[in-house]
Amino acid sequence: MEFWKAILGLLRRILIGPPLILLSILVGGVVYLVLPAHYTTDVSLVLATPVNGGTVNSDKTKQGLTNPFLSFNDALKTGASIVILAMNTQDVWTELGAPKDGPTEITIDDGRTNPNVLDINGPYIYIRVDSESPRQATTVLMAARERVASELFKWQKTLGAPPNTFITSTDIVPPSKPEADHSANWQGAIGGALLTLFLGLGIAYGVVVRREPRQRRQPEPAAPAAPPVAPPVPVPVPAPEPVEAQAAESAGLPVLDEDSSATMEFPAYRAGPLSPVPGPRKANQDDGEK
Repeated sequence: MEFWKAILGLLRRILIGPPLILLSILVGGVVYLVLPAHYTTDVSLVLATPVNGGTVNSDKTKQGLTNPFLSFNDALKTGASIVILAMNTQDVWTELGAPKDGPTEITIDDGRTNPNVLDINGPYIYIRVDSESPRQATTVLMAARERVASELFKWQKTLGAPPNTFITSTDIVPPSKPEADHSANWQGAIGGALLTLFLGLGIAYGVVVRREPRQRRQPEPAAPAAPPVAPPVPVPVPAPEPVEAQAAESAGLPVLDEDSSATMEFPAYRAGPLSPVPGPRKANQDDGEK
């Protein structure tokens, strides 16, 4: 879970996510243009018996005609299988123009690779050619179609079949025009884009992971050392004095005994106006009157 969170975090970074996505799209576009387009063409054949059937009757007056559509049986399927086996060799493919490891591929079977065939139990021969050039695809297809007819004729002649009973091959679907197939281009483009995206994310993730431990291990700058502080000098503490002495000192008075008169209380002095003192003249006048 942490890994995907880290990947999403990298994609959200402006300097990593958008440039990497644009690079992936560019690589996918280049791959799409560089890979050559493939062209495919095909043809479907069926084997059929002649109208006279597969047997020569010595009595011409009793000889009848047979509908080829009513003559499809396992014998025709066996003949188609023989021709398919004879065609699926590397030497035949090289003669047709599809060498090994070349740009042209050829497929010859009983129709099982053709999605349009509903039943492969019939005497079908399906030929499909894939090439980088539409002209090359058409050339190889026509050569393979002619080779099927020649192989069918050669095998019947080798087995000594009467010529008027030879099985023939008929086109069910005529050779189609080459159509461009860009599936390989799309697959290459998508694969190249995804590979570029994942490779870029992997490189970015590795770089980020390698940088984070270095940043964590990097020591922080040491703070300047504080000057040494001298230990405090012990101050002698004086012995405690009596409570009475402390009160006397605070009042600024000497310490007296209990019997001393200094302990007598005096009325508190109250500030107020003083009475006038009679002068000497007034006193003398009073004495004279008396």
